[in-house]
Amino acid sequence: MNPSLSQRLDLLARNVLPAMLGVFLVLLSTIPFYIPGYGPMAANLVLMAVFYWAVHRPDLLSPFTVFLIGLLQDILVGMPPGMNAFVLLLVRTIAVSQGRVFRGRSFIILWWGFGMVAMASAFVVWGLSAVYVFSLIDPLPGLFQAGVTTALFPFLAGLFTWMQVKLLSQV
Repeated sequence: MNPSLSQRLDLLARNVLPAMLGVFLVLLSTIPFYIPGYGPMAANLVLMAVFYWAVHRPDLLSPFTVFLIGLLQDILVGMPPGMNAFVLLLVRTIAVSQGRVFRGRSFIILWWGFGMVAMASAFVVWGLSAVYVFSLIDPLPGLFQAGVTTALFPFLAGLFTWMQVKLLSQV
């Protein structure tokens, strides 16, 4: 039996949910808040999404999609093109390869793993940025951002879990 057009559109919408969520979070994270020092230390919402979906539903977030989301983030925040794309691809690769370690375990283990990945990605961004500007730069804003991102992860992970249970259970 062939599915109707509305059923196919519903399935398509569910399949692209993690990608559209990634684009939405990029746009949300580029909203200018006029708070001194906020920009470099704001939580990396996209990193949270890529890690979560790569662990739980890697089939819905392809490497190409992650690359495009990272490239969009690079363009909108003014970073060298490819820097966030590279870091997000690295995070996706790590999360997919270690997915069996995180799935079905306590949330604390997932949170701990995300914290490790967030800190590692902060060091990668710091290193790439230092090479890009040919100067040693202060790593503290990046480390603080990784800490804030790790602290806020449970809230977004709860939202992502709800989406996975309510919206993606049929995909």
